[in-house]
Amino acid sequence: FYMAYADYNDLMSISESLISGLVKATTGSYKVKYHPNGQQDQDTVMELDFTPPFKRTPMMAGLEEAIGREFPAADKLHTEESRKFLDDLCVELGHECSAPRTTARLLDKLVGEYLENNCIIPTLIIDHPQIMSPLAKWHQS
Repeated sequence: FYMAYADYNDLMSISESLISGLVKATTGSYKVKYHPNGQQDQDTVMELDFTPPFKRTPMMAGLEEAIGREFPAADKLHTEESRKFLDDLCVELGHECSAPRTTARLLDKLVGEYLENNCIIPTLIIDHPQIMSPLAKWHQS
């Protein structure tokens, strides 16, 4: 959707309010029990807390922390050296990425493996590099 004079922080707040409000309205609480292996497995129960604000994980910093490697700077991601770094890293870590092995696809693969798969509580992955979304604006900082 579009909202005049709003930035992505405003949209995240609106989304948090919508999701947390929906959870509270339907369950009576911001906290819900989650059975990752199905209702029949009563031994594995997690509590998810939808109390705003949700956790925010900057994409590149999150990848660096999860993998333990320093990534190329965001303003260098368009270079062949950065693409090669990410390609080599995916091979080293054993993650298949189908062709074309572009910087954006390789980053997306790593985000899927190391950030998205580890998001148990409501989490917003923020500050995607511009190369991931060609229509995105430059970051305000």
